Amino acid sequence: MRGLRFPKEETARRVGRIRKTMERRGIDLLGVFSSPGSMRYGQRGHVMYLSGYEPYFGNTMVIIPVEKSMDSLLQTDSADYFPSECTWIENVVSAQDPASTIADYMREERLDGARIGLVGEYSVPPQMLGRLRRRLRDSKIMLVSDMLEDQRALKSEHEISCIKKALDIAKKGIDAGAVYAKPGFSERMVAGEIERQCRLAGSEGFPHNTMVTGGTDEKHLEWWWYCGDRKLRKNDPWNIDLGTMFGGYCCDIARSLCLGRATRRHHQAYEQLIMAFEAAMESAVPGEMASEVNRAAEAVLNKRFEGDFSGIGHGVGLEVHEWPFVGYECILNDPVYRDRELKENMVISVEPQVYLKEFGYLQFEEEFVVTRSGGKRLSRLPLGLIEIR
Repeated sequence: MRGLRFPKEETARRVGRIRKTMERRGIDLLGVFSSPGSMRYGQRGHVMYLSGYEPYFGNTMVIIPVEKSMDSLLQTDSADYFPSECTWIENVVSAQDPASTIADYMREERLDGARIGLVGEYSVPPQMLGRLRRRLRDSKIMLVSDMLEDQRALKSEHEISCIKKALDIAKKGIDAGAVYAKPGFSERMVAGEIERQCRLAGSEGFPHNTMVTGGTDEKHLEWWWYCGDRKLRKNDPWNIDLGTMFGGYCCDIARSLCLGRATRRHHQAYEQLIMAFEAAMESAVPGEMASEVNRAAEAVLNKRFEGDFSGIGHGVGLEVHEWPFVGYECILNDPVYRDRELKENMVISVEPQVYLKEFGYLQFEEEFVVTRSGGKRLSRLPLGLIEIR
């Protein structure tokens, strides 16, 4: 039996912090929603972060009362199966209408007219929110997803250790892919070997498609998330973009490779991406805005390349793309992507890349943790262009 998903003291710290925020905002009851997935509208991490239970089949919900004397509640996404050992919450109900669950909970706990905060409302259908408002007309309902987004953006030692372990696993996958790749092997074959080695090393899954892309044909490379059939050739430029998972936590890393000896121009162009990453790390200090990290990288890239280099990074944690988002100011009117002040122990992935006719897409991606002296790199993978001779 595996036991709790996260250490007890880790979960207690998380729930304690969220209750303090509830007190500060005058919230009596917090309803937290999650759906399967690891991207923007499938935030599996919200419920998992607080309860240890991971959504897999459908929508899930946690109810956290501000009063410690009241029991929290977990509503799972399955009607007939539940591994109770994965969570600290004892009050567990199976899949049903969340609006009814919240209304029943409030009636049992005599919380008529309570002030209710909702987190992860983007993970549930709008009709459910409508039902909830109709059922709880006497209560004030507030959308407060930023509460948990802000908290999840700050990583504990446990969380950082899990991300570092995921990066160690990803390094083994990239190293294995570099050894395995040969002229005549398809992108799909190399991706399969990378994932095989990562699974053997302990990866719990892959938060996005493992991307192996080769050659310089821009039309082919535009399908970077779905490449597979092209065969590698001698002296090919190619890329690996990989995410692995450990302890529920993701990493996201990318390197460019050459199937043979790379030219001096190839190395110099790639070095510019590394310099952009290093400039981004240097700028990532507490109190600075996330957009400044993008500007620092962009300034280096603009010295050599032409293009739009906005949206150059994102936070990493239970989701492979989470808070803070770096340079996503181009996504208008969405509070999730707002510019955020950097704080110590945020983990950020920066991914400068550029397309050049001679070398195809050059990709570099790496995680760092924000410290008082700037970003500190988390992986042990060498920075440079990888040659396979």
